[in-house]
Amino acid sequence: MSARGAPGSASARAAARRGWVVVALALGAALTLPTGSRAQQPDTLTLTLERALDVALGSNPAYRQAVNRSRLNGTEWRTAWFEQVLPRAQLNLFSTQFTGNLTRRAVDNFGNPIERPETDWNYFSQTNQALDLTWSIQGASIFNALDRQRLVNQDRDVAERRALLGMEVAVRRAFWDALEQAELRRAEEELVEARRTDREVAERLFGLAMRTRVDVLNAELAVEQQQRALRQQEAAYEKATLALRTRMGDEDLPPFRLAGTPLPVFDPSSLNTEALVDAALDVNPELRQAQVAVRSADVGLKESKRAWWPTLLLNFNLARRAQMSRGDALFDLSWDEALDQRFYVGLQVPMFNDFFQNQQGIARSSVELSNRTEAERETRLRVKETVRGALLELESLWEGLRLAQRSEEIAQEALLLSQEEYRIGTRTFGELRQAVDAEAETRRQVIRARYAFVDALLSLEEAVGAPVEALAAMGR
Repeated sequence: MSARGAPGSASARAAARRGWVVVALALGAALTLPTGSRAQQPDTLTLTLERALDVALGSNPAYRQAVNRSRLNGTEWRTAWFEQVLPRAQLNLFSTQFTGNLTRRAVDNFGNPIERPETDWNYFSQTNQALDLTWSIQGASIFNALDRQRLVNQDRDVAERRALLGMEVAVRRAFWDALEQAELRRAEEELVEARRTDREVAERLFGLAMRTRVDVLNAELAVEQQQRALRQQEAAYEKATLALRTRMGDEDLPPFRLAGTPLPVFDPSSLNTEALVDAALDVNPELRQAQVAVRSADVGLKESKRAWWPTLLLNFNLARRAQMSRGDALFDLSWDEALDQRFYVGLQVPMFNDFFQNQQGIARSSVELSNRTEAERETRLRVKETVRGALLELESLWEGLRLAQRSEEIAQEALLLSQEEYRIGTRTFGELRQAVDAEAETRRQVIRARYAFVDALLSLEEAVGAPVEALAAMGR
């Protein structure tokens, strides 16, 4: 017997070892799995649109960043008050020091320097506690500082509102897209069953010698092609659900299935164009941010002109000072010393200081204000155009949806007639296949047209800056 066929050959032993390795790896993987993972898989969540929005409200990264930035409003507002309106306070709770001086020269009665007849070290110590209050006011600096901080806070609030609107539109669009892909998948599944029915009809007719084998083969080919279309649609649905999960931003969300939700499809002729434009000019976050930027530039111009105003300086100092020779006042915390009080008032008039730099700063601030004004006007024009264009697109898609629905009705009727004619032998399988493809395509077109309308509605709401239903409820 040759070595290749021997029972204890090297190849047989290697195969046996590979088998044992596979078994060991499988057992090791099973033992390392968490107990909960081996016991059961996470329950499938029925995800509604409202639940998806709630999840995104607490997990969407872009929106959470805007919320975090808004948390600075309270702190910065208090800081503006304490630094610009209220006096700056400096409190020295405890300061003690020991000093030694060796002076070799002195001055005579006429102020001329002379050499001291005796030179020796002089030691003294002191302990201080002090409260110092300082004001510095230049023109309307207090009001400008508060106005600027107020505008910074408003900009953060509007940015948070803009991020919220963008998050809601993105989640809604991803949710509707996933529902669209799910509905298209169901349509493809129904078409697979219809193609199988056509194949059974072709086989029966072939058994009755009323059709050839070619019709049966074409029917089987149609089933295979439709199954391939179904697999492609299933992949599209999985991608849509992944996109929805990303928009929500919750990595720990369990597997979910989408809950059936009625589509907001309606006749848009009831919407008033000018009312929508007026609403957008009131609430659109992008336009409101541009308006805040204009007011901020105006405050910047006022601050530049403030350089010409005199500066009023006020200072009040209350201190307790203990100073004695040698180390007697070191760490002296007794309160038998009288409190020292000092008050200072100063006025600075920088009328001609940095004249050209001040003029340049005023010119730059003026140009910035002009540019921000033009940018706000540009945003206003773009918002008007976007709202009107989105409404026109919505009306066009509504008409397209009506035509698609009518086409589907015609195609379904034509398919029923074609199937009947095929059974009685007055229509070929190729002609039947054309009717089948036409009906399937019109079914897909109706689904896509309905969700295209919803997508256009979301674009309109994004352009306006508020839900269209809410505006309708307000009587706009």
